[in-house]
Amino acid sequence: MKSFTKLALLACLALTIAAPRPAVADAVSARLDALERENAALRARLIRLETSKAARPRPHPADAGPVAPLAALPRSPAAADSMASAHRHGGEPRPVAPRFELSGTLSFLQPGAGNLEYGTLTNPLPVVTPHWNNQSLKPNFAPSFTLGARYMPSETNDIQLNWTHLNSTADDAFFASPTEMVGPPYLIGPESALYKNGSGTVKTRFDAVNLDVGHTFCADCAFQMRAFGGVTAARIGQTLSGLFESPGGAASSGYTNNSLFTGAGPRLGLKGQYGIGDFQFIGEVAAAALVGISQGRVDYTTLSPAFGLSSQYLASPNATRVVPSIDARLATAYTFAPNSLGLFKVEAGYKAAVYFDAVNSYAVTQVPTGLTLPPVGIYLATQQHLLSNFTNHGPYVTASWAFW
Repeated sequence: MKSFTKLALLACLALTIAAPRPAVADAVSARLDALERENAALRARLIRLETSKAARPRPHPADAGPVAPLAALPRSPAAADSMASAHRHGGEPRPVAPRFELSGTLSFLQPGAGNLEYGTLTNPLPVVTPHWNNQSLKPNFAPSFTLGARYMPSETNDIQLNWTHLNSTADDAFFASPTEMVGPPYLIGPESALYKNGSGTVKTRFDAVNLDVGHTFCADCAFQMRAFGGVTAARIGQTLSGLFESPGGAASSGYTNNSLFTGAGPRLGLKGQYGIGDFQFIGEVAAAALVGISQGRVDYTTLSPAFGLSSQYLASPNATRVVPSIDARLATAYTFAPNSLGLFKVEAGYKAAVYFDAVNSYAVTQVPTGLTLPPVGIYLATQQHLLSNFTNHGPYVTASWAFW
């Protein structure tokens, strides 16, 4: 009986241990089947998405919106160019930096030359020790303008063209006391004793055109250096005249000196720029050598009560000359935040230029005393051909607009 009981207990224990195994296996198999169905559903969804994307038409680059917000654009054209290759839309490159720039400059320039002494005030008393005071014209600052265009094909290279125009007129006058007399620099003896009123005028005409190609070093740095070279052309004209009359104008003597130089040649220069925030501090200097034609002539007029008006002139053939020049400027600029119209900048500074020996004139010397007083003409014994530098300098304001 005990043996039978033990056998029954062992059989029940075996059935108890073996019974759960089929149920566990069935649960694991069911879970695996569910995961397989979920994976199949995900794969089908992915295939549908890829098929829909491939069938969707690509947007045309012209229909694309701006690649980056305008506020993210840099504020200098050179630095802005460095972003151009980093932005793409629809597989096509989109320029994000200004490529073109137009500028206009208003300047107040003071022209100058070394031949602006137009008359002499003479005090003949005492007779044995007379003295003379030369009178000189002093041109004022006159408005002028500069128009410029610039093309920036890349971050570091650019091509620019500008034209400067100046037209200035200055005049002055002086008068003699009863014990004094006036006259042109070449006629200050007894011949001019009747002349008491003197006046002078100088007219200046200046045009300069610069075309250069530049390369900017370290365009994305705070300090940038631009080296440039190209050609320049200039036209420098001066008309200087003096007139000396007796009270009432019955007798007079006058002259008009005409000088004109037209030339062109190579030009090289450097421009440094340091930026602090939206402000830039600029310095530039350039040198050139112009080869051109120099023209000069002096016309003389004499009015005498006895013989009326007589006209004379002194002229020389045109000559080919080389005129060196140097120009420089210092300025501060402010760049406004970019907008949909482009990039705007305002620059204010001071500039100066000198053209060496660009103005020619004649000095008539050793004029013999005429037999008739007042004189009826000019009778020169010797002459000198004088060359003078032409200068201009003054403040300026430039507004520029850079766009795509």
